[in-house]
Amino acid sequence: MRVFFVFLWGSLGFLSFGATLDVPFDLARPAREWALFGVDLAIPDLSSNPGALAFSSFWKVASTFSSVFGAAQVWALSAGGKGLGGEVALLDGGEIGPNLRYRVWVGSFGAGLKIGSLGVGARARYFHPVWPKPSSGWALDLGLLWVGPVHLGVLAESVLSSSPYGEAWPFDFSLAAVWPWSLGNFSGILGAGMVDLLSFPTEALAVEIVLGPLSLRGGFWPSNLCLGGGLYLGWFGLDWAFTLHPDLPLGFRVSFVLRWP
Repeated sequence: MRVFFVFLWGSLGFLSFGATLDVPFDLARPAREWALFGVDLAIPDLSSNPGALAFSSFWKVASTFSSVFGAAQVWALSAGGKGLGGEVALLDGGEIGPNLRYRVWVGSFGAGLKIGSLGVGARARYFHPVWPKPSSGWALDLGLLWVGPVHLGVLAESVLSSSPYGEAWPFDFSLAAVWPWSLGNFSGILGAGMVDLLSFPTEALAVEIVLGPLSLRGGFWPSNLCLGGGLYLGWFGLDWAFTLHPDLPLGFRVSFVLRWP
């Protein structure tokens, strides 16, 4: 079993955020969060940090599909707003060998509370592999987001946990800072983050430029460049992201979004 998971996480380790049980949750991110990976922890209208849920001003439902460099496919459905948020996702690694495949369901539910300029949140995550051996595990995360001239986000993952494999689901934390800017008809964000500081420290940089209904995004973390965008018309939106790696096929994901006040 250990050899199998080393192979699996090795095939997904191209992302540089580590061979841990957190990987399926990272891969379930909607396209906008993925393009801004790491930096998204300090963005008020996203749900990667449960502390950010406190600042959500609208309800949102997003359906996401991703092809992860041809190594796996991910289907995810997320919803939330007004201080609440959750998701369910399926990661399918396909056939790895005769009668051998990897498939896991993950889910999460979080809530946030606004205290002045500070958002405080908690999130419960559920991990349920169905192949090659059914099992289950859970983890509790805590998040903080301070909204000001520069937004600051902190995420502490697996503060409490129960691993599905009897091994440790280690505690970790990540930090991010975002500067929201505007110039004439343009607006956007510029940010930096440090993900998984205790296990696999990974730097992240990201930028987003918004002009009316159209957004353009770019994110960078070691060995990976992510380019994407979004188009929002009324209640409906479409986000997309392409991930480039020097040694792997092109990865992509697309999210269909419905949001309302």
